[in-house]
Amino acid sequence: MPKTERYVPVKGNTEIVKTSEKMYIVLFIMLALLSGWIGLLIDMVLPEQLEEQTLGMGIWLVLPFLCGIAIRAFRKDWKDLGIKPRFKQNVKWFGLAILFFPAITLLFTLLAWILGLVSFSSFSAASIIPSIASMFIALIIKNIFEDFAWQGYLTPKLAAVKINDFKLYLIVGLVWAFWHAPYYLYFLPDSMYSTPLDRILDALVKSPIIITIWAVIFVEMTRITRSVWPAVLMHTFEDLIPNFLILEEKIIEFKGVGNILFNPLTGIIPLAACLAFGLWLRRKRIDRDELLI
Repeated sequence: MPKTERYVPVKGNTEIVKTSEKMYIVLFIMLALLSGWIGLLIDMVLPEQLEEQTLGMGIWLVLPFLCGIAIRAFRKDWKDLGIKPRFKQNVKWFGLAILFFPAITLLFTLLAWILGLVSFSSFSAASIIPSIASMFIALIIKNIFEDFAWQGYLTPKLAAVKINDFKLYLIVGLVWAFWHAPYYLYFLPDSMYSTPLDRILDALVKSPIIITIWAVIFVEMTRITRSVWPAVLMHTFEDLIPNFLILEEKIIEFKGVGNILFNPLTGIIPLAACLAFGLWLRRKRIDRDELLI
């Protein structure tokens, strides 16, 4: 009886596919990083617009998402988009995604309060809670565009070309951070900053550090769940709780060293906790994947 020949994948074909994938990744990154500057040029042509509701800001927000969708449509490649929530196997991860930033905010605000390093402005729960609730749907929509760009396209495609995990975090984090640069430098109103230097520091120093650390959590939450929806929810609750209470309404104000150490958004200890949580998620994902082999 003649032997059945076993199919062996041709290495050259694999390399061609990987090279093609990398070319599309580079195209996506270039368009993503240009999106805000394209939006800014459009706003310069159309100056009479509502602050923070300009056409340019809309283009900045949606262009990376549309670019990822267009590349997938052109290649007929939808397999790793992460659009299915997979609730049944991801219940605990959805819970962690929702609770993570509120818990970080509560824990480090409490520690700062015990040490006398935080103050609170007067507020009415009766007005704050409806405000947060009314923002929820708008933020979900905003974060669908944002997170389906980074976690629905960039993360799975970098993983597909077998890039090292830590390089993956760095690429996703820096692209995500520098995509924000036009937002910090131009789109945000002057009232958000004391000096022009603060804008530059936000865009070129603070944002790349903070967002690259956060990228570890968002990347690993997406990879362990095989869904982008936990990242969308985690981002939404970051916007709703620490962002709203600390940056927008300034209900919670950290003082001096308290801001450096305990601020849930920028403090050294909360950022270390974020990194530790992201690396713990990575360990859980690797352990899970080894069991499936």
